[in-house]
Amino acid sequence: MRVCPPLLLLILAMTACSTDSRPGGGDLAVRWSVVDNVTGGPERFAAELTLVNRSAQPLPDSGWAVYFNFPRPIFSETVTPTLRIDHVNGDLFRLTAGPAFDPRQDTTTVDMEAAFWVINRSEAPAGFYLAYDDAPPQPIADVTIGAFTTPAQTQRFAADVKPVADAAYRYRENAALPSVPPSGYPGIVPTPQRATFDRTRTFDITPETVIYHDAGLEHEAAYLAEHLAERLGTEALQVSAERPEELEGIRLSLGAPEGEAHPESYQLGIEEHGVRLSAPEPAGVFYGIQSLLALLPVERWTAPASALPLPLGEVADAPRFAYRGMHVDVSRHFHGPATIKTLLDGMAFYKLNRLHFHLTDDEGWRLAIPGLPELTEVGARRGHTLDEADRLVPSFGSGPFPDVNAGSGHYTRDEFIDLLRYATARHIEVIPEIDMPGHARAAIVAMEARHQRLTDAGDAEGAGQYRLTTPGDTSVYRSVQGWTDNVVDVCRPSTYAFLEKVTDEIAAMYAEADAPLTMIHTGGDEVPPGAWSGSPACEGDGDVHARFHDFFERFAEILFARGLRAGGWEEVALLESAAGKAPNLAMADQAVVPYVWNTIWGWGGEANAYRLANAGYDVVLSNATNLYFDLAYAKHPEEPGYYWADFVDTRKAFSFIPLDLYRTATEDRLGQPIAPDAFATADRLTDAGRANVLGIQGQLWSENAKTEAGLEYLIWPKLLGLAERAWAADPAWAQIDNVDARQAATDAAWAQFAQTVGTRELPRLDGLSRGIAYRIPPPGAVLDDGMLRANMPYPGFTIRYTTDGTEPTAASPVYTRPVAVDGPVQLRAFNAQGRASRIVALPSS
Repeated sequence: MRVCPPLLLLILAMTACSTDSRPGGGDLAVRWSVVDNVTGGPERFAAELTLVNRSAQPLPDSGWAVYFNFPRPIFSETVTPTLRIDHVNGDLFRLTAGPAFDPRQDTTTVDMEAAFWVINRSEAPAGFYLAYDDAPPQPIADVTIGAFTTPAQTQRFAADVKPVADAAYRYRENAALPSVPPSGYPGIVPTPQRATFDRTRTFDITPETVIYHDAGLEHEAAYLAEHLAERLGTEALQVSAERPEELEGIRLSLGAPEGEAHPESYQLGIEEHGVRLSAPEPAGVFYGIQSLLALLPVERWTAPASALPLPLGEVADAPRFAYRGMHVDVSRHFHGPATIKTLLDGMAFYKLNRLHFHLTDDEGWRLAIPGLPELTEVGARRGHTLDEADRLVPSFGSGPFPDVNAGSGHYTRDEFIDLLRYATARHIEVIPEIDMPGHARAAIVAMEARHQRLTDAGDAEGAGQYRLTTPGDTSVYRSVQGWTDNVVDVCRPSTYAFLEKVTDEIAAMYAEADAPLTMIHTGGDEVPPGAWSGSPACEGDGDVHARFHDFFERFAEILFARGLRAGGWEEVALLESAAGKAPNLAMADQAVVPYVWNTIWGWGGEANAYRLANAGYDVVLSNATNLYFDLAYAKHPEEPGYYWADFVDTRKAFSFIPLDLYRTATEDRLGQPIAPDAFATADRLTDAGRANVLGIQGQLWSENAKTEAGLEYLIWPKLLGLAERAWAADPAWAQIDNVDARQAATDAAWAQFAQTVGTRELPRLDGLSRGIAYRIPPPGAVLDDGMLRANMPYPGFTIRYTTDGTEPTAASPVYTRPVAVDGPVQLRAFNAQGRASRIVALPSS
C-alpha cells in the first residue's frame, strides 16, 4: 500500500497517488493497434486494445472506468466481452469491465471494430485516464500505438492506391523535379505583377536612414521603422512628416498613379539615393513595405547588421483577389494571443488581409461575452465530468484536468480588443465566426449552466432568456463528430435573443478597438438529420433543411439590421432536394457570402462554388482538396493531420487554379486518376460569376494542432502557396490546354517556387515575428547497393545521418553526396537554427 502526503486534490490526482490499494493511473498501460483496414471494406476496420495492470493489486470488478477520445465510432457489440466500450458523446468513450472480465489477469486484450479506417497516429485513441466512482481521475501516461507497417494497416480499403510517402517515395518525388537556374532577382512572395532589378547596384539602409511619410501614413512609417531597426540591430529609425525636395532616405506617399488603380496597389522604386513607395491607400503602402522588407538580405532576419543593401529596381504591384484569407480554429484547441499575433505577422508579410476567427464550436467557446459568464467559465473548459455543470467533457485527448490542457482557455474582452487592434494595424480584417445552429454544444451546455444558476437564484424569467434548448426535446441525431446534442433549438425565441446579445457585444468590442467589422460568419455547416424532430417548441414535422434555412434567414436579418454581411459555409446558400443541391436564389441578392469547401473530387460538389457565383452570390473559395491546411502533408503514419478530403502540402495550395479548378484535378483522394474529360460538362464561371469570386482562403481546423508548434507545422509553409495564388496574377501554366504540357509547365513553376521557398522564405521565417516553427520536411532516401542516396524537396537544409543505431543530431555526419554505409541508417534534415525534421529510418539493404 502506498502512502500519500496530504496534497491538494489536483496534485493527488495528477501524481496518480492513492490512499487505498487499488491500481492508479500510473499502474496501467494501454496498447492499441490497427489490425486490418481492408477486409471489412470502406465501412469498418478491425483493431486491438490491450489493458495492462502492473500493480500488485487487481482492478475491481466494477466502480472504475477508463475514458479516452477516438474520432471513429466504435461498434460496441464487436468488442470482446472481457471489456465493454460505450460511447459517451462526441469522440469520448468509456471502457469498463465486461461480463467476462477477470481481475486476476494482468493483461486483458480485446478485439474491436470501428467505422471507416485509421492509417496514421493522428486518429489513434488518445487522452486515456482512469476514474474511480469515488476518487479523482488519474491520467494513464503509458500509451503505445502500434506501428503501421503492413498494407492492411496503411491502406484505407481496396480502392486506396495512394502509396505511402516513405523515404524511397519521397526520394523519387524530389528527384523528379526539374532542375531550375537560380532566380534572376531577389524573390518576393507572392510574385509581384511587375518587377525589375539591377543586382549590381544597391541602396543601403543604415541607422541614419530617415523615413519620410505623408499625412495618414503614420502607422505605416512606424511599422517600417520598427522592422528595419530590428534588422539593423538598432533601437529606432528616425521618422519624419517632412517632404524633402530631393529624394533621400525612404519616402512613403499617398497618390494614385495615372489611370484607375486598385486601392491595395503600390509602386516601389529603389534608386541610388533613396526609396520611393506610393499607393492610393495606406493598405497599398503597407504591402509595398512588405515587398521592401522581402528584398533585404535574408540572413539579416536572424543576424542583424549595420547596413541593409537593397537592389536598385522597380516594383509595380496589385492583388489578384480582394479577399485573401486564413481561417484558424481555436475551439478544438485553444491558442492564446501570442500565437495569434505571430500568425497575423506572417499573414501580413505575405499580404493576406482576412483572418477568419473560428471562435466557437462543440468543443469550446473562446470569447468572453459580458453578461454571459458561463460561456467561458463552462464552455471554455474541458475536463472529467459526469454532469458538465462547470466544464465540457474531454475531446481530442485533452485529458481529465480542465486547467492544464489545450482544450481549455479563452480570450478576455481586453485580449480580444488588443488582437483586433494588432490585426487592424496590419491591414487585416478579423471575421469572427459564431457557429450555429449545429457545432454549438459549448454554447448549449454553457447556457444550461446559466439556466441552472438563475433558477437556483429564483430568477425563472432570466433563466430562460438565452436558453438554447427546450426541455423534453426527444430529437435523435448524431453529428459527423459524434455529438448527440449539439444543435440549438431554432424554434425558441431565446435562441435569437442569444444571437442578438452576442452580436451586439462583439460589435461593441470592434467599435472600442476601432477595427472594421463588415461580416460575422455564421457557420451553418453539418446540421445532422433528426435535429428538431422531437422539439416541443417546433410544431409539426418540419424538414430539417427547411428549418435550417429559416434559422439562417433570421440570423442573417439580425446581422443585416446592424449593417453587417452574413458569412457562412456553403450550406447556407444551397437548397437540397432529391435532384441534389442548388443555389437558394431567394438569398442570392442579399448580403450573404458562402465559403465553399466541400469540393472533394468525386463527391458531386465540385461545381458548387461556380454555381453560387453564377447565381449572384459573392463567394470565397475554401476548397478542402487544396486549402485545408489541417490535412496531413502526405500519406505517412507519422505525418500529423487528417486526410478525409485528400493530403494537402504546399504544392497543393500553389497549384490551385481558383477560376478553373477542374484543371487542378489529376487524381482523387485515394490516388485514383481522374480522366482529363471528367468535368467536360461541369458548370464553368460566367463573366458575372468570375466577378463574384471574392477570393480564396486557407483553413486550419485544430483537432491536431494541440500546441503552437503543432499549429505552425500544419500552416507553414502551406500558407506560402496560398499567398501566391491569392495575390499573384493567374500563372501562364494554368492557361495551357494540353494536360501533359500543363503538367510539365506546372512542375517547372513549382521547382522555381520551391527554390525560393527553401533559399529565402523558410530562412526568413526563422526570424519573422517570434520565429515560426514551420514544417521541416523529412529527407527522401534510398539504399542502392550499399550506397546511401538522399535529397530534399527544398534547398537550404542540411541532411545528417548515422549508421550506429543512434538518432542523428547536429553533430552527426553531413550528407553531401552518395556515400557507402554499413549498418542501420537514420537521417534527419536540419535548418540553420538547428531545428530538425522527424527521423527517417531506412530498412537494411
